[in-house]
Amino acid sequence: MKYHLRFFYFSWLFWFSNIFILNDRRRAIFLGAAYPNLIVKRNVKLRRNINFYGGHSCKGMVEIGENSFINEECFIDHSSMVSIGSNVAIGMRCMILSSSHNIGNIVRCGKDKRMVTTIKDNCWLGAGVIVFPGITIGQGCVISAGEKIDKDIPDNILVKNGNLIPINM
Repeated sequence: MKYHLRFFYFSWLFWFSNIFILNDRRRAIFLGAAYPNLIVKRNVKLRRNINFYGGHSCKGMVEIGENSFINEECFIDHSSMVSIGSNVAIGMRCMILSSSHNIGNIVRCGKDKRMVTTIKDNCWLGAGVIVFPGITIGQGCVISAGEKIDKDIPDNILVKNGNLIPINM
């Protein structure tokens, strides 16, 4: 019964915020107040259809820094901590993951592995980027559309076609 009530509550929040709240900043304020595991700082803009998923346990947190922007249809798994810095822009249909599973002998999808995922300040993730669990993306990085980030990225790097290109500052 508790799971059903939680599902109904989060479904209601999702639909209400997408249908009735037209302003991106107001949507961020509303979701920050309504979601128990979402910390939204000043001037954050959240577009429609962003799915904050924490699984059955909802033990993780999502923290979004000042002046950040998350575009439509993004999926953020907060089974563990997800930290998004200030002045971060996240493109459409990005996936930010914070959990995986151990691979077992009999049951392939074994016990949960929860890892902290961090996107530091002043980053830009293009459309369709997938950030794997436990990854840290350094400050000032630009990730091209469609990239799969499966290892840590140092500061001020452009990731394009799997290549790490330094950005001259």
